[in-house]
Amino acid sequence: MSKKMVGGHGGNDPILNVNLPNDFGQDLGVTGHLIGEEMYFDDTTGMLTMEKLYRDEEGKLAYGIISAIGHARERRAYCLEEREESCIVSNGSLNLEFSYDELFELLAVAMESEKESSSRQVSEQVRRRLAANE
Repeated sequence: MSKKMVGGHGGNDPILNVNLPNDFGQDLGVTGHLIGEEMYFDDTTGMLTMEKLYRDEEGKLAYGIISAIGHARERRAYCLEEREESCIVSNGSLNLEFSYDELFELLAVAMESEKESSSRQVSEQVRRRLAANE
């Protein structure tokens, strides 16, 4: 990862050149600002999860998530391009266009399925982020 200091808030935010690894498609190269990151550990499952969110110079979002238990790990990367009525989401092998209503419906379905599973970590993370954005 390389850094250069330009742009951003008052010219102090670094612009990063990063590669988000992806086990389910092409790795995602991003040049932009880190706008969010989180790491959490689930004591029940022993899973460590790391997430990073970037915004590139064109305004597109890039999201990388790595989950690991012991020596097993899963790495995913997504690119999201926001448009006026819809957004395009890519996982490195497939591009899908969703209306914002469809995205909220998918989020609701995902949250409902989490209620039924034994792990509530993801559901709690989503709920916290939604509450923070209200």
